[in-house]
Amino acid sequence: MARQKKLRCAILGMAHDHVWSLVKHSPETAELVAAADPDAALRDRFAKQTGCQRLFEDYEQLLEETRPDAAMIFTANAHHADLVELCAARGIHTLVEKPMAATLEQADRMLLAARRARTRLMVNWPTAWSPTVRTALRLVREGRIGQVWQLTWRGGHAGPDEIGCSPQFRSILFDKELNGAGAFADYSGYGASLCLLFLGGPPNSVMGMAGRLLKTHLPVDDNGILLLRYPHALCRLEMTWTEAVSGRPAHDTVVYGTEGTLVIGAEVWLYTRKKPEGSCVPLDDLPKGERDPFEYFVRCIHKGEDPQGQTNPDLGRAAQEIMEAGLRSATSGREIALPIEDHLFR
Repeated sequence: MARQKKLRCAILGMAHDHVWSLVKHSPETAELVAAADPDAALRDRFAKQTGCQRLFEDYEQLLEETRPDAAMIFTANAHHADLVELCAARGIHTLVEKPMAATLEQADRMLLAARRARTRLMVNWPTAWSPTVRTALRLVREGRIGQVWQLTWRGGHAGPDEIGCSPQFRSILFDKELNGAGAFADYSGYGASLCLLFLGGPPNSVMGMAGRLLKTHLPVDDNGILLLRYPHALCRLEMTWTEAVSGRPAHDTVVYGTEGTLVIGAEVWLYTRKKPEGSCVPLDDLPKGERDPFEYFVRCIHKGEDPQGQTNPDLGRAAQEIMEAGLRSATSGREIALPIEDHLFR
């Protein structure tokens, strides 16, 4: 059997701090051939951490000179669309770090570019590699808690400064144009994408609230809430950068069904009518090829398949629509019906 040709991959942008965990995992079927970022300090750090010596200041120069098969993008959210379009025009597959974009219009540009070029596009949500989320989703799809009628989710921490985000990452997070908003854009997509998975599709409408409650030195929101209305379900999502102690109490996701309840944290607990005291469910192993974003991205390209689950670009676009509806609601005080279609006609 012929040995599979290694996929030549490049990194575009290093300002998003999630890049450093991704590059720790390089599958055997891929090689990191080049990386680019305008910031010299980030390029130096990348060379020391990965051993990659072919570094560029300009993204387009990297694409022209190295011609990678695939690119993983860790820039500001607002720059994702430009880079996906540059890559798609050259037949280069792309992974973007969450969320998909800063606006719904940018997300649409990315989908169109990838579809026209027939390249793969993947959105990396770190929760996609969570055994607890995978296990809970299987239980829901098996009908173990009946019909889902509510999901509650919370994400956040004490703040980007407080938890030690890099200056480059903070410069993105605190810029509403680059990030899309503050804490609202940083975290609402996590919850929105999980609602899409656990409830099987988008809500009918969205209501949002956001504010700068404590961090008055920031130009963006530090807290937000989203309410998603489904025909037979409601979801509540909370986003914060102002916890006194990050993650305490734990941010367990709770999925309520007609026959039981799932609590998803470090473990998965299942409570049912027949066993109200609950039981801790053994966690499913992540299959080989789906254990981390780099491995899964490469696998999808080699197999010629679109990414599935939380990393699917259509789901990423749907999450972006929920986020945009929430921001519109927060600024207008009105419930926003989905789908949002006015951007098609501007």
